[in-house]
Amino acid sequence: MHATRRLAGYTLPELIITIAILGILSSLAVQGWNTALEKSRHRTVLESYHSLFAFARWAAASKHTLITLCPLSDQNRCMDDWQKPISVFIDKNNDKKPDNDQVLKIFAPPGYPFRTRSRTAGRGYFQFNQKGFAYGAIGSLVLCPADVRTGTMTYLAVNMVGRFRVQSDEDGDGLIELHWGTEIRC
Repeated sequence: MHATRRLAGYTLPELIITIAILGILSSLAVQGWNTALEKSRHRTVLESYHSLFAFARWAAASKHTLITLCPLSDQNRCMDDWQKPISVFIDKNNDKKPDNDQVLKIFAPPGYPFRTRSRTAGRGYFQFNQKGFAYGAIGSLVLCPADVRTGTMTYLAVNMVGRFRVQSDEDGDGLIELHWGTEIRC
């Protein structure tokens, strides 16, 4: 008797089904990876802003002087364009210009997929007094994702004692409702 040998391998339908399953699983993995990457980027940006404001507050208290935090124009004066690098500097005479053109720290704002805008009533700067408290009017920043449907919009506020707090659009509707009724949009 002759034994029949079966050839090893897969049939065409088995191969097509396996490739289709692998394609579906890899697309799910890529979506999950992109979401995790976006959340990580967002968290890193928030931590960077928090560190910047903490540094400005610390510099004001440790140097016992007025510190200003703002983007600077070509003339080295504060301006309200938060897509430009943000500078922290001593401003004893409160002219919104670095004393002796000396900047203590420069922060490069996050680029794409984020856009930052200020809510400083057009002033475009934040200041801290010699105790590390907010000096003059307070303000906030709004971190806007390129697409509010997929990214997280975040409100970054500085209170009167100079503390930095964050509130995010948790429900993804492109709107942050502050506890006193104000609505923030990108």
